[in-house]
Amino acid sequence: MAIADDWEASVPFGSYEAATRGVLVGVGQPIRTTTADDIQRVLDERYADLRLQLLVVELDLDAVTAAGIPVVRDEVTGSVGVDGPLPSGDPTIVVRVVPVQRIESRWVAPELDAR
Repeated sequence: MAIADDWEASVPFGSYEAATRGVLVGVGQPIRTTTADDIQRVLDERYADLRLQLLVVELDLDAVTAAGIPVVRDEVTGSVGVDGPLPSGDPTIVVRVVPVQRIESRWVAPELDAR
């Protein structure tokens, strides 16, 4: 997930450096990732109170690794994070960007077709 304004501001610079809720990468916080099946849970738990437009940014983690950007896995939770700025304009890394809709005061995960 990304706040739309943060993501859109990153594209001209070519690098997205915000982790969860605006914490900058490199200050001890990787950019967290989630699976398509877990997007709704993340929206409910971490973003329910947020009113700024959100985006789902789909990444190819193999391409992230191939670009030399560290991908870290939390051994306890199994969650994966990207430990460095994302090349926001690289279509091999950023597969697609999908807006999240807010319906009846709740963010609703977009339907993502299998790729």
